[in-house]
Amino acid sequence: MSETARMATRADAPLSVWLLSDGAPGHLSQSHGIVDALATRRDMRVTTIELKLRSSFWKRLGRLCLPQIRDTVGWLARLYTMTLPAGQPDLIVSSGANTLLANALLARQHTATNVYSGTLKGYDPAAFDCVFTVVALGVACNHVLPLPPVPGELAHPLPAAAGDEPLIAVLVGGDGAGYVFKDTDWRGLADGLAALARREGARLLLTTSRRTGATAEALLHAALPAELLADAVWWSQAPRKVMRSFLAAASAIVVTEDSLSMVAESLYSGRPVISVSPAVAQPNANDGAALQGYVARGLLERRPISCLTEARFPARSTPIPDVQAEIADTVLALLERAR
Repeated sequence: MSETARMATRADAPLSVWLLSDGAPGHLSQSHGIVDALATRRDMRVTTIELKLRSSFWKRLGRLCLPQIRDTVGWLARLYTMTLPAGQPDLIVSSGANTLLANALLARQHTATNVYSGTLKGYDPAAFDCVFTVVALGVACNHVLPLPPVPGELAHPLPAAAGDEPLIAVLVGGDGAGYVFKDTDWRGLADGLAALARREGARLLLTTSRRTGATAEALLHAALPAELLADAVWWSQAPRKVMRSFLAAASAIVVTEDSLSMVAESLYSGRPVISVSPAVAQPNANDGAALQGYVARGLLERRPISCLTEARFPARSTPIPDVQAEIADTVLALLERAR
């Protein structure tokens, strides 16, 4: 077989991809986004490897020692509980700080290309072939995307809402990531949503989440006029996964910005989006820069909850970038160089 034929065979063979998961839905979503983007161009065999960190001490030490580590098997055994499949991976993909060492060490052990989505948290950038972020890290392996990776079914704008009634999707999170919601914030959110709905001549499709909590839900439920709710999911009482259907039915979106995953999914929909924040809002530097980047690209309007009563949805003129194509081009180039 000629070298040209051998190269064609390797290119056509399914890629063996190990997807490392720490169990966090937001991290898994980003990893699936990378894998799904690549699947638009190549056949793959994807193996999801669930891992659990054994020791924070060894994690901290491993971060410091990463450039010098050669006993990858020993370090992985100290660090993680996980079951590895047989065979050799062509590509290792992960997201989430607890997967960083596993990603780097497994790539070193198997001489595999490795990709990570998220900030490096002080780990040696030379241990990674590509790190996808939405904020520049200032390291050679960093590829900055306009939006974070999301699973393939979420990566494209939704068609225009089919119904005759104007609807606003409302995605509600809760405390976390530097955001703290007080009772006054929840009441203010209800007042702002009511004012916005009346001004737009619309009703609301509202869903809370696991982080919202029963107390906050009760405050919202009591303060929102029932006639303005086309549908509502109170997660603590009767959870339903309705986010995608709500976004598809709505012509505009309000989302609490404590969850960058919810913000990103809202932006990918192609609808006009307002993100809202409570009085206590202290996102870390990376999250804050990501949100400001979305604003600068014309994708997002940010408002404090206290100003929602005066807010208006922006005219959405900026097209949604083809992030899937950008991810696929980047990873395929890395794989080609590794052959």
